[in-house]
Amino acid sequence: MAKKKEEFQIEEAFKQLEDIVGKLESDEVSLKDSITLYSDGAKLLAQCKEELTGIEKEMIVIGESMEMGTED
Repeated sequence: MAKKKEEFQIEEAFKQLEDIVGKLESDEVSLKDSITLYSDGAKLLAQCKEELTGIEKEMIVIGESMEMGTED
């Protein structure tokens, strides 16, 4: 049996993004490190967008099922 893929935690991703932004705003990060941080932040942001899109779709389905009176 394959290992279960670790579930994406959007709250943790937001904290990581805040940390990345804080580091990028500081004058203590080298250009090379800034580029790495920016890349990491862009990847996290893409994952957050994907997760939020999935949540939005789920909310739409729930809303539609409630309108039809067929809560799942």
